[in-house]
Amino acid sequence: MNDFPGIEEIRDRNSQVYEILFRDHYHPLVRFAEGMIFDPQLAEDLVQSLFIHLWENADNINIKSSLKAYLFMAVRNRCLNSLKEVKIRDRNELLYLEGLLNSDSNEELDPQMLDKLNNSLTKLPEKMVEIVKLKYLENRKLRDIALQLNISENTVKTQLLRSKHKLRKLLQVAPMLMVLIKELSKFS
Repeated sequence: MNDFPGIEEIRDRNSQVYEILFRDHYHPLVRFAEGMIFDPQLAEDLVQSLFIHLWENADNINIKSSLKAYLFMAVRNRCLNSLKEVKIRDRNELLYLEGLLNSDSNEELDPQMLDKLNNSLTKLPEKMVEIVKLKYLENRKLRDIALQLNISENTVKTQLLRSKHKLRKLLQVAPMLMVLIKELSKFS
């Protein structure tokens, strides 16, 4: 049932067959992983670790369907595990940041975290920062924000959407804001 006749040869450590498998499946697997995790470097790392695992543990791997299906399922599982780790880390960092923002004491502030937050916010237009702070730091409703700033609810939504796009670019240097971006995504 295997679509790749060399699985037994991989178990026998035939490096030429392994190289063919790698060459034929590496790029499609990386593209598949990128579609799940939106991080090209991490996608490559996950796929490379899968191929290393396959080489080192070929004797213990039981493939019940095709090798191609096994590889894609294994990459999918690695992506899901990676997303779980990122979600937990980002959630903890966001909670920490919220605590920092709500704190009156500067003694507890982690300078690195505070710098990342301030740098991200200073790159947004002033009105946009105000709307983001009202929505996510003060948990204000869209209608309340619109009334306070004397603008329409649609303008608030538009500004939140634009902030999402701008913050997404900044996330490359501030991954802890991923949870905030996920919240902003509700408006797209």
